[in-house]
Amino acid sequence: MNILFVHSEKNSIDTEKPVLLQMSIQLGISYIAALLKKHGHCVDLFVVCHRTKPSAIDACIREFQPELICFTAVFTEYDLIVKTACHIRAAHPGIYLLAGGPHLSLNPELPPDSPFDAICIGEGEWPTLELVGQLEQHITPHGIPNLWIRHGQEIEKNPTRPFVTDLDALPFPERHMWQRWIFHPNNPLTILLGRGCPFQCSYCCNHALRKISPGTYVRYRSPENIVEEIDTLSKQYPHVPLFYLEIETIGVNPD
Repeated sequence: MNILFVHSEKNSIDTEKPVLLQMSIQLGISYIAALLKKHGHCVDLFVVCHRTKPSAIDACIREFQPELICFTAVFTEYDLIVKTACHIRAAHPGIYLLAGGPHLSLNPELPPDSPFDAICIGEGEWPTLELVGQLEQHITPHGIPNLWIRHGQEIEKNPTRPFVTDLDALPFPERHMWQRWIFHPNNPLTILLGRGCPFQCSYCCNHALRKISPGTYVRYRSPENIVEEIDTLSKQYPHVPLFYLEIETIGVNPD
């Protein structure tokens, strides 16, 4: 199946390369895309900004022919994502539309006027893969943990599954689909060392995100798995000078 991901950089003025840096890559959808590719599906990416013309999105859809489009957004980008999805719903009504990301995970809603067929609450790798499997079999999507699914006027609100425990089992994030959108490609790549934060600072969303799913919230990749990704990326992107190791706090796990 062909799956298109839509990411937004609302304030960018460059419609051709709206993503400023390699470090600006959104790793959430990159992990989902990598898992889908591992299971034989084709993925692509479209990045919108406030200057993006609907005709550009239409051209991408006509060329790639996606059967599923996945959107992600934080709160500040959500209005542009909804606007984009509304256009796609009107112009390409046969495509299934799924939305996720931090905003919808913390504020889940699927009102009657929403352009989305389903929303994902929490981590999206396995829910999206299950959804693709049902769509491929021409099954009306149902019973997928983490997803709220629209059935006419009814909303099926499935419970969330536990947080992904074994981060080493996930394929490395899909970065190739981002490259044509990046304005400055020769800068550090971000490597995510783990997920979750042990602290509960009032100014941060981690205290709310940890309540979304059952299970252990703070998880780490193994050093061997991290080194393997560094080695892989150093060969794929020899022009990149540095790697930025991103994690909420590494000091919690001295080993």
